[in-house]
Amino acid sequence: MSSTDVSKERNGGIDPLALQQVVALDGESEKRLHDLLNLLPAAVYTTDAAGRITYYNETAAALWGRRPTLNVDKWCGSWRMWWPDGTPLPHDQCPMAVVLKEGRAVTGQEAVVERPDGTRMPFMAFPSPLRDPTGKVVGAVNMFVDITERKRNEEQITVLAREAEHRCKNVLATVQATVRLSQSDTPKGLKQAIEGRIQALANVHTLFVQTRWKGAELHSLVMQELSPYRKDGETRVRSDGPNLLLEPQMAQTIAVTLHELATNAAKYGALSTAKGHVQVGWSLALDGRIVLRWTEIGGPPVKPPRRQGFGTRVMEGMIRGQLKGEMRFDWRAEGLACEIVLPGQKV
Repeated sequence: MSSTDVSKERNGGIDPLALQQVVALDGESEKRLHDLLNLLPAAVYTTDAAGRITYYNETAAALWGRRPTLNVDKWCGSWRMWWPDGTPLPHDQCPMAVVLKEGRAVTGQEAVVERPDGTRMPFMAFPSPLRDPTGKVVGAVNMFVDITERKRNEEQITVLAREAEHRCKNVLATVQATVRLSQSDTPKGLKQAIEGRIQALANVHTLFVQTRWKGAELHSLVMQELSPYRKDGETRVRSDGPNLLLEPQMAQTIAVTLHELATNAAKYGALSTAKGHVQVGWSLALDGRIVLRWTEIGGPPVKPPRRQGFGTRVMEGMIRGQLKGEMRFDWRAEGLACEIVLPGQKV
């Protein structure tokens, strides 16, 4: 690669040696070159050795928000300039001024332009000195590009990274609590219990994707967790309630709770018989709290347990411990009824 090619590459595809002719061309050739520069999507302008602006294309004028006076305005055609950190950048210290004072190219310098209407635009500049055949600096040419979109993308990536970190910590804390609360009489039973609860967490995360991590719609959450019991067109699960989006932590806890209730119903309750079914309903109380009711019907006769089961401990530990909610069980002869009251939320 020749030195000219290297210089051209460093300056975003603009060949400084060719643009030197801007200060020397006359008549039709100069007009043709200016017409070509006006077609560029990048801003281009030139100055003389003293820094006075001798030419600028239409893109430069649009990005500056003004038209500087040729051979009068110096260094840059912008209204005001700032460093990326927000400190003022005097025009006589801008990248173009540095090039003319030091006789060297400046590659990829970032700064911010302020327009007369007060709007600001971050940009990246690629100024280079223009020299006569003897090597004397007779001016400079600058190409600068609007990097607003790039900056916006960088900010979004930073925000997403922070959100991902927060969500990962939240998920891991929930998994840790789930594992800590899980117990069984056998290693196999413990493994199955943990796998089922973690799978419930994984399932609810597919719903988060649909809402871009705002949460999970409660109806979808109920249907997802109870889908194994809705086979062959059987209506063994009925749900009813208003449209309600649960924020992620609450949705995760409810997912595990529904999993525990469904597992218990499939082993001992309404879902353990062919004719049994479950009704899940929810409503909003006047004070903003969420009331969720689980009712089993048509299963085997139910008796209150002699001791609190591990599944119940998991549910109560998460509902009361994590969400500061309430949970009540009614061991009716016709089937278990469970009421969960959750605090109001901001989604």
